[in-house]
Amino acid sequence: MLTLASPVLLARMLWALLLLDASFSAQKGSWDNPTCTQGVVSVPRGARAMMACNISNPFSNITICLSVAARTDCQYIFRNAPQGNTSQDGWHLRVQGGMAQLVIEDAWDNQSGQYKWRLQGGQINVGITTLNVSEPQDPLFTPYPGPESPRPLHEVGSQSDMVFVIPVIVILFILVLGMWAWCRRRHSLKLSNIPQGAREDSMGGEAALPAPSRRPRMYGAFSR
Repeated sequence: MLTLASPVLLARMLWALLLLDASFSAQKGSWDNPTCTQGVVSVPRGARAMMACNISNPFSNITICLSVAARTDCQYIFRNAPQGNTSQDGWHLRVQGGMAQLVIEDAWDNQSGQYKWRLQGGQINVGITTLNVSEPQDPLFTPYPGPESPRPLHEVGSQSDMVFVIPVIVILFILVLGMWAWCRRRHSLKLSNIPQGAREDSMGGEAALPAPSRRPRMYGAFSR
């Protein structure tokens, strides 16, 4: 009986090995091959942030927790989230087939940290993404320089004096120039009303006196 049973047992063992090899080959060709967002995702405060993890097979469920730098524990955001859209306190998880996206519309400081993904597909995989929320920078914003330090009183007094002195000097100069032009014009009008001879006298030239006439000597009988 052992001789007859041995070929049957051997055949069954060989058949089991063939099934196991086929099953292993099929399973080997359907690994999840997970890929998640690499590096650090940096966004300014209030901006939109997105992280993603994908696998080759459809997701069964996803669990995500957040570990803040100041904490050692991981706070759960989603537990065993199925296919579809799920929201929780500002986080939005979209799962479709083998693609999963974690979206934050308005990122804040308490949402920055390390996100740990537990991906359930053909296998169980773990992925890690990191979000950094920074201070927003406005190119049109100019910082307020602060109140101006008070100046010494002698500087304030000297500047205020200059503000009043300069207009006074300009006004005096215009008045002197106007008086000089008025006096010159008036003197010209007076000279135009004086007769020609009197004008020459007034200008310092006296009229020339006629030369005295010489009487001729008498030569004749009265002379000796």
